[in-house]
Amino acid sequence: LGLAANAAGIQVVMVPVGIKATSTEEEKKTLAQVSKDYEKKLSDAGIRVLLDDDNSVSPGWKFNQWEMKGVPLRIELGPMDISKGQFMMAKRNVLDPKEKVVGKHESIVEDVKRTLQEIHDQLYSKSLAERDNRMASIDKWEDFSPNLNAGKMVLVPFCGEPECEEWIKEKSKEEAQEVEVAGGLKMGAKSLCVPHEVKYQKKCVQCIFPGCQHYDQLRMTLFGRSY
Repeated sequence: LGLAANAAGIQVVMVPVGIKATSTEEEKKTLAQVSKDYEKKLSDAGIRVLLDDDNSVSPGWKFNQWEMKGVPLRIELGPMDISKGQFMMAKRNVLDPKEKVVGKHESIVEDVKRTLQEIHDQLYSKSLAERDNRMASIDKWEDFSPNLNAGKMVLVPFCGEPECEEWIKEKSKEEAQEVEVAGGLKMGAKSLCVPHEVKYQKKCVQCIFPGCQHYDQLRMTLFGRSY
């Protein structure tokens, strides 16, 4: 699971690390104090943060636990980090451990906010690219079902009339019965939305339903299967 920072109940989880059997009590005390200080600074800045200082489980167990919960950003802080005036950040949407981001003690709030925004932008860009890759803009009915059966949404000229949508639903269902369909589901298509973005709008001449006689309310409309 990977949640967008704006939607996550917990945006940042802090996990103290680097405590060994040979660590001194002073190192343990300092780590605990700095961790709480970080938590307070982030919380005061409006960031939804949780400090996981449960010593009954290992840091690795915590990493896995919070990744499964989809927390967007993990802060790792240990004695060596404190001595350098820094901390490490791991983005949930980036799986490569080598891609961790270094933050500085004196700019923790700014660094964390910037990284949360980067996560948001990266997730949004990825989702947008995937959506655009799964969208086909067509004008003729013979192109409708092949694209729909390939798992795509189809942007088509449509009059908005119920009888035309019912025909599209039944015809697309019929044309899916004898072919292989991405996802395996063969129900008919239905209208999903009318995109407002200018780039998706163009002059419509004829409804995608070949027999349609309505010409005054044509809009480019997104059709697809609901799974």
